Amino acid sequence: MNLSIINTTTLTMSSLEIAELTGKRHDNVMRDIREMFNQLDQDIDSNRLKTEFLERINNLGLPVKDKHYLLTKDESLCLVAGYSAALRMAIIKRWQELEAKQQVSKIPQTYAAALLEAGRLALELEKKEEQLTQANNVIAINAPKADFADRVAGDDKGVLIGNFARTVGIGQNTLFRILRDERILMDGGNRHNLPFQEYLDRSYFTVSEKPYEVHGETRIGFQPMITGKGQQWLAKRLIDLGYLKPIAV
Repeated sequence: MNLSIINTTTLTMSSLEIAELTGKRHDNVMRDIREMFNQLDQDIDSNRLKTEFLERINNLGLPVKDKHYLLTKDESLCLVAGYSAALRMAIIKRWQELEAKQQVSKIPQTYAAALLEAGRLALELEKKEEQLTQANNVIAINAPKADFADRVAGDDKGVLIGNFARTVGIGQNTLFRILRDERILMDGGNRHNLPFQEYLDRSYFTVSEKPYEVHGETRIGFQPMITGKGQQWLAKRLIDLGYLKPIAV
């Protein structure tokens, strides 16, 4: 049967085998493949469509080369999607056979090959155990900070910016000035100290409504809130700007 392996890992099925399994003429299968690639906006003249030539002797006793295509599993199943159920099943079963053979071929067939494979696996396991130990050490060191970050990131309702300022050790007025200077909050007008839409869209801030009374008339004020996601982002931004110092691990 016509089986090829690309880069030793990717199985392919030839158009000749598809024609044999489906009972279709090979030239018609080739035509269907070209039509499929056109519909998928794939250039059939590029390396995307693998092509090979199979040499044979024709009825005149002369050597000729027959062109055929090589398809991946996804491509071959896409090709036969419009065929009858019986033909599709023939292709599916053949693919199962090819994949089973590929798995068997990976098993060492000699004692020497088995020893080499065992050595490779042992070395690989040793490296993975070392990486796992290092990862566990990092997790142990960062667990308290990670737990805090997860809890903060999940706080989507937000907290007052003044509360965040006290948490990171910056004065509230100083932080508001920084946010206005960096054009994160608006400056002046009836939207003073409210976030620009860009930062609302990123879910860094929310705006809460706060009713208040003026001469017996109830009005609605707006108050900026910083979300858990925004707190992590802003802390990093303040470190990058030099207003905060990172905590060493």
